[in-house]
Amino acid sequence: MNPYFTGGFTLTVLGFLTALIVYSNRAGRNSARVSSERKDANDATQSAEAAQRMLDVRTNGIRSDNALIDTLDKGTF
Repeated sequence: MNPYFTGGFTLTVLGFLTALIVYSNRAGRNSARVSSERKDANDATQSAEAAQRMLDVRTNGIRSDNALIDTLDKGTF
């Protein structure tokens, strides 16, 4: 075989393998970022739901009329 053909074929194969490695690396990073963002969104949703439940309990909690009037009079509600 011609040495130019062999060298060209070798460079083509090396270029293809390099491109494949780069593509795989980027795909892995993107996948990790997506799963991380999904976890962060889930954590934020849980925190928001917990805060809403706390607010609901504070707003609609069982209290006597006197306790509610005192709270409203103090302005700390």
